Amino acid sequence: MSNVEQTAGTGTKAEIRAYVEENFLYMHPGMEVSDTDNLMALGVMDSLSFVELVEEVQERYGISVQDVEITEENFGSIGALAAYIEGKKA
Repeated sequence: MSNVEQTAGTGTKAEIRAYVEENFLYMHPGMEVSDTDNLMALGVMDSLSFVELVEEVQERYGISVQDVEITEENFGSIGALAAYIEGKKA
């Protein structure tokens, strides 16, 4: 886990976790996901849900996500996404 991921706001992380649980994890009862788990590799998200997540981030946090920023490095895990959002807001 990078230093940025470790210091990402816990409020942002909690919001992202709640969104992922509500919108994607319901299809995987009993699965627990850590902040560093790769959501696509676990099958929690697919390409369509990835697009939904990008749209949610833009709307919820009022940030513009560039196409080149839509990577697993930025959106692949709850911790990475929280760090990305915090970086964009800074």
